[in-house]
Amino acid sequence: MKQKNQWVLFAVLLLALISLSPGEDAAIPQPDRQTGISITPQPKQKTEKEVGNIKVAVSMTPEEFEWLNHINQSFMEEHHVQVELANIAEKDAYHTFKNSLDMGEAPDVLLMDNAWIREFASSGFLLPVEAYYSGQAGADSLSNSVSQNTWNGYVWGVPKDYDPYVVVYNRARLQDLGYTQLPQTSGEWSGLLASYNKNNRIPYLAALDPSDAYAVISLLWRMGGTPGDGKGNGFTLTADMKAAFQQIQEMKSKFYLVNGDSTEEQLTRKRLERGEILFYVTKASSFNGELSPSIEMEKPSSQYDAHVLWLKGRSFCLTAQSRNAKTANAWISEITSSKQQASAYREEGKLPTMKTLYNQPDLKELLPWISAIQSKGRIGSAPVDVKLPDYINRLSSNAVAYLTGTGSLKSFMVSFEHLGQLARP
Repeated sequence: MKQKNQWVLFAVLLLALISLSPGEDAAIPQPDRQTGISITPQPKQKTEKEVGNIKVAVSMTPEEFEWLNHINQSFMEEHHVQVELANIAEKDAYHTFKNSLDMGEAPDVLLMDNAWIREFASSGFLLPVEAYYSGQAGADSLSNSVSQNTWNGYVWGVPKDYDPYVVVYNRARLQDLGYTQLPQTSGEWSGLLASYNKNNRIPYLAALDPSDAYAVISLLWRMGGTPGDGKGNGFTLTADMKAAFQQIQEMKSKFYLVNGDSTEEQLTRKRLERGEILFYVTKASSFNGELSPSIEMEKPSSQYDAHVLWLKGRSFCLTAQSRNAKTANAWISEITSSKQQASAYREEGKLPTMKTLYNQPDLKELLPWISAIQSKGRIGSAPVDVKLPDYINRLSSNAVAYLTGTGSLKSFMVSFEHLGQLARP
C-alpha cells in the first residue's frame, strides 16, 4: 500500500511539473540581479535591428539639411526603413557627439569633421569602414581625405566633402591701396598695413569668425608662411610667423568679427561687396561660386611654395553602438555616391571627394582645386592627431579672447605653436 501511494504521489508531481513547464512562447519570471525584483520578459518582438531603422546626426546649414532631408525621404521610400535625422549646430557638434557616445546614446551614423575622427576612433567609439562599407566613395576618394581618416592601420570614416578656406577680397579697395593682389611676403603685408592706415575709406581691414580656429589658422598661414616653405610644419614661430602675429596686433582694432551665423555671413559678404571690408577669410562654400564683379577669390595653386589655407573635410562614421550596419552602409553609400556629391556641390558649394567628378565636363570648374588638394598647394590641413580637437579648441578660445580684448597675444601665440607638437612627417 505504501509503495502504491508513492507511485500516486510521483504521478501527481509529474503532472504538476508538466503543467508548469514553459511552452515555446511562455515567459518565465526571472529575478533582477541588482534589485531582486522578478521581471517577466515580453513576448518576442521585431527589434529595430531586424527592421533596420537608423538614426543619423549631422551638422549642416539649414539649406544643406533640407537637401539631405529630400534625399533621405527618397531613400526611406525605396528601402522601406526609417532614418531619423538630427541637425546639430556646428559650434555644439563636437561636444554633443562625444557626450552621446560617452553615455551610450549615440545615433548609428555621425557626419564628423575629419579632424575629430582619430580621437573618436582611438576611444573605441567608431567602427572601421572595412567592417561595413561597400560603396565607392572610399575607393575613389582623393588621397588627402583617406589619410585624414586613417588610424592604427584602418580607415574610420567615409569621405563626404571638402570645404576649403579661402581669402576673398574687394578688388577696387585693394587697388586703392596700391596693390593688384594680396601681399605675398611679410614685407608686402607691412606695406599694405601702412597704406591702409593712411586711407580713411575702408572701415575694416579684415573679417573672420574668431571662434573658427580653421579661419584663424588660415589667416596666419596666409600672412606668415606655409607648411611647404621648408621652414617648419606650419605651426613653428618662424620670423615670418612672428611678424604675422605682430601685424595682427596692429590690425586688431580693424577686424570685423563674424559670429558664424548664416545671417551674419550674408551681411559680411554685402559689406565686402560695398568696400567696407578689404578681405574676408572664410569657407569657399560661403560664396557657393557666386562672386559679384567687385569681389575676387584667391584661386588655388599647386605650387609647392604657395600659401596654404585650411582644408576642412567631413566624413560619415558608423558608431560602435550601432546594430544596423547593413542599413547604415546602404544609406552612407547613397549619400556619398557620385550623383549626390555632384548634387551637394551644385546646391551648397561643397567640393566632392571622389576623383572621377573632377574630370567630368559638366563640372570643369572643379579642375583648379584638384591639384591643390592633392599636392598641398594653396589649401592644406594639419596632420590629424588624437589630440587635435583639444588643441584646436584651445586655439579658438585664445583667439576669441585676444581679438575681443580679454586675452593676451602670448597665449594666442603659444596655443598656435602647440599645434606643431601634433605634426607628423
